[in-house]
Amino acid sequence: MRYKPIALAAAALAIGLAAAPASATLIPLTPVQLTGQGIGASFTTLTLQGAGSASTESGGVLFNGNVFGDALSGASQSHVFTFADLSISNASQLALIVNLAEPGSESPPSVTTAASPLAINANLANAITLNVYSASGALLEQHTANAGLTLNQVASGVGGSGLVFGLDAAEQTQLNNTMAANAGNEVFTVGATFANSQGGPETIQAIRLAQVAAVPEPASYALLLAGLGALGFLSKRRRRKG
Repeated sequence: MRYKPIALAAAALAIGLAAAPASATLIPLTPVQLTGQGIGASFTTLTLQGAGSASTESGGVLFNGNVFGDALSGASQSHVFTFADLSISNASQLALIVNLAEPGSESPPSVTTAASPLAINANLANAITLNVYSASGALLEQHTANAGLTLNQVASGVGGSGLVFGLDAAEQTQLNNTMAANAGNEVFTVGATFANSQGGPETIQAIRLAQVAAVPEPASYALLLAGLGALGFLSKRRRRKG
């Protein structure tokens, strides 16, 4: 799997952080441009696609691997996972990549995280929710992003882009303590609700945070280009002197 950072993605992460309450425990980190992706080519934990003309899509995965709401079934689209599946051992290494593939005419296309309207299992699918189960199926804790976040699509196509979410420091400690107190591989599922959608599909991948390259600021690219330009100029001068 290869991850190619893009400068313009920094502007695409318009998620309204100033208005976000401090209670959010699953927080946006950075956008990334993905390559070589697509359903079936990545560790996709959830795929949502609303039916018909519905503008809100909501669903998730249960402990037994069954899906509910607008979640799509199939091992390549929605399933449970463990830390072992991701080759990680600490909550600080966990990242979720939200990939939007909105077909609408918005510029840029976007969705809004929202409370789940489902009559059943709504608590498992609010905004973006990471559900933590014991090996026996007891729901131990949940980590949920804020509702009302506007997530802008970084690039088109399934698997073409992503917005990275991770746990804040306090929640990392809490999850690590929970896992230490409950021997065995904890099982994780993901649920989500996106309002103002235009058909999806939207996918959420689980991955090691170390595999996600940081997105350079535009100023960093400017410095890089200036440096390359200087090297080219010096090289040209040496050739002329030769």
